Amino acid sequence: MMNSTQAVFSVALTSLAMGTADPVLLGTAAIASQFPDLDTSKSWIGRLPPLTLISRWIEKRYSHRTLTHSFLFSLSLAVATIPISFWNQSLWIALNLGYFLGWYADNFTKQGVCAFFPHPGRLVTPGNPRLRLSTGSSAEYFLLVVLVCVAIAIINLNTNGGILKAFNQTLGLSSGAVEIVAAEQNQYLLMAQIRGRNTLTQQAVQGQFEVVQPLTQTDLLVKDRQGRLYRAGETQESQILITQVQVQRQGSVKQSVREIRLEDEAIADALSRIPKSDRVYLSGLLTVEDAEDLVPPNYPDRFNSIRVQPGSGIASVHLQAASPTEVVRVLGDYSASGSLIVRSIHVQS
Repeated sequence: MMNSTQAVFSVALTSLAMGTADPVLLGTAAIASQFPDLDTSKSWIGRLPPLTLISRWIEKRYSHRTLTHSFLFSLSLAVATIPISFWNQSLWIALNLGYFLGWYADNFTKQGVCAFFPHPGRLVTPGNPRLRLSTGSSAEYFLLVVLVCVAIAIINLNTNGGILKAFNQTLGLSSGAVEIVAAEQNQYLLMAQIRGRNTLTQQAVQGQFEVVQPLTQTDLLVKDRQGRLYRAGETQESQILITQVQVQRQGSVKQSVREIRLEDEAIADALSRIPKSDRVYLSGLLTVEDAEDLVPPNYPDRFNSIRVQPGSGIASVHLQAASPTEVVRVLGDYSASGSLIVRSIHVQS
């Protein structure tokens, strides 16, 4: 096959196999795909001045598409380059996958490859000789165009989250949306385009919500433009029953998580140390004293991020993705003991 066909073939399948659009990895695969042709000084790689001596040495001892176009050599190369895997495993995989695909592409030509070297038999695909490619033929140029289109499509899919994400987006299932959120929430600000209905009013819901976090395998915690929280999914606890949902990346984020411990401390004072932001969420359990008059808001049509279990003068307060502003408004006049997890999300410019 032509050098360009081998390179594009390797790039397309490496991107598919590794689920990556990383130009360094795909470039490594493309370059590695040329090295099997080091067994002839007529090849592009064999004519490079630093490699000419190696190419001529191999050429004198082995026929073209034999030693370097074999499973044995690919295995030897993988073992010899294992030290690279300790530094960068993905690079090691791309290197060896690119090399293997580079010579394997030649098995579609009329000459085939000596894949099982030192056995002299040749691997040739397909079985019908009339369907095999001739190097540089019009059929190969047509194949090259097809491979370029396939490579572009695969790289584009991987740039946007991969084939699994595209499949989930097409189906629009809430379980697929949860999988996407679980995989990407630490890297991106995610928006959910939701179609469904409000379980209380039975009115249709259609719009974009910011994803806060996954709750279960089918439910997401989302926020509207006014900062109101909703549980959206398929369970009976959901405020929005989803019929279709697509998750989209809005931008890159940097996330930080830290713990705050309170020992009979004023809640307002403890939270004053937290930076003010619309994307700071508090979760945890607090024991609040003198809480006889503590009555948290209860929204029947929304997600309640502050839940109180009253006791005899002492209340247990459960927070889940609550905003500091809301916590101070409801609990700011009380003292509490316990611990809170503070999750802060900073959108990268």
